[in-house]
Amino acid sequence: MTEPAGSNAEHSTPPDPKELAPLLKIIRRRRLLLWGIILVYLPAMWITLQLTQSYHKTAIAFVIWVILLTIIATYAAMARCPACGNYFHMHGATLLYLRKCLHCGLHISADKK
Repeated sequence: MTEPAGSNAEHSTPPDPKELAPLLKIIRRRRLLLWGIILVYLPAMWITLQLTQSYHKTAIAFVIWVILLTIIATYAAMARCPACGNYFHMHGATLLYLRKCLHCGLHISADKK
């Protein structure tokens, strides 16, 4: 049986890891930024409370941190997989910050192997 005209019957070869390196580096940088904002939370709240001695001002710092967290989490989630072109960390409504693409299974450090 023949394939219909215009179908994508060709099987592409896996991309060269050296070609993926710049795009995987971007994804790793976005993930590092996300982990950084998460790890900053406790020290930032403690320092704010110590410096201001005010729960109100600490609450303002918390709201600012949540806004930054939301922005950075969205920024990290919107990273595209260099192999398949889909969102690396999102599959439909599922957002998982795993070390593999949720679509094609490309590992975050595939260029380092």
